[in-house]
Amino acid sequence: MQGVLQKLNATVRQLLSPTLIASAAVLALAVGTGAQLEQAPKDKTAGQYYKNIKVLNDIPASDLLPGMRYITTALGVKCDYCHVKPFDKDEKPEKETARQMMTMLFAINKNNFDGRSEVSCYTCHQGNHQPMGVPPLPAEALAPQFIRPTAGSTPQPLPSADAVLDKYTQAIGSEEALSKVTSREIQLQETDSDGKTYAVETYEKGLGKMYEVTTLPEGEITAGFDGSRAWVASSQGTRDAEPSDAIILRREAAVNPAAALKSYTDKHVRARAKIGDETTYVMQAKAPDGIIELLFFDEQSGLLVRRMIRNRTIFGSLPVQADYADYKPVDGVNIPYKTTWSRAGESSSYTIKDVKNNVPVDDSKFEPPAKQ
Repeated sequence: MQGVLQKLNATVRQLLSPTLIASAAVLALAVGTGAQLEQAPKDKTAGQYYKNIKVLNDIPASDLLPGMRYITTALGVKCDYCHVKPFDKDEKPEKETARQMMTMLFAINKNNFDGRSEVSCYTCHQGNHQPMGVPPLPAEALAPQFIRPTAGSTPQPLPSADAVLDKYTQAIGSEEALSKVTSREIQLQETDSDGKTYAVETYEKGLGKMYEVTTLPEGEITAGFDGSRAWVASSQGTRDAEPSDAIILRREAAVNPAAALKSYTDKHVRARAKIGDETTYVMQAKAPDGIIELLFFDEQSGLLVRRMIRNRTIFGSLPVQADYADYKPVDGVNIPYKTTWSRAGESSSYTIKDVKNNVPVDDSKFEPPAKQ
């Protein structure tokens, strides 16, 4: 169980803040001391005074422990993250990884900053044992707290992915109720990061079609997904949606969200996590567009409360996250009346004002205007 949680934490760290450097390992307490912890002599090097020093041989011995203390702060770890006693032993792989990271760090500063310590452990880690390589989500997008078994306790068994999705289906209305809804018209109010509000009119049909009209002071913007292409149109013309927008449009194109999630592949329940006061099961799955998601289902109600997605760019990855709340029944199907989509530096909340099921919607509406 511990190994699974470590891998999942690495996955989440990649979703929220993927590594800036090639190695996924951390720069931690890398050298074994193996000597007394009293003040080291200033006239000896670390290699002369301590045992098994492989990278920091030539620094003053008195500089070693302050450097180690810096690393524990920069990574938010303790000595035992890399060390066993006696400290000169090399039993933990994290110790060798840290040596590699130190070598990399010194090379970066030597080759780019004339040897000055411009780049440090904290540059990438910022208090996390995994490097921080991606802009964070807004503060209101609470990070999940993964539940680890306490020492000596038996880990709680996790349900299968099918069991979680079956409970989700029942939670939102049963297969029979969901099958009766073929299309949906939704009137929403969007509130952006600056507190500005806009009217949004959305239409969904089947498993893979949607379009929406957002009314802005300067005019209307239309966006949609026709089953294969995500697009955006305005008075300036029609274009393909930006990747993060395409991710959102594709996932909003599902009248039956349970059926949409069941079409995902490689589904595994990986852990339990707290989001605020809610305890959730965390499922990892691959969406039809090939993107890996983490899906958080409330342990008690079975409802989907969050999805975490990673949008890759040429420089790294950006997080895209949806939080679902305030589920209410409409014609026997529970839908979230509040959805918040968060991306690096911004978020928008959508509050439902009115819903109509099974409204007639012509398929041409889902196509980009240029095709019409």
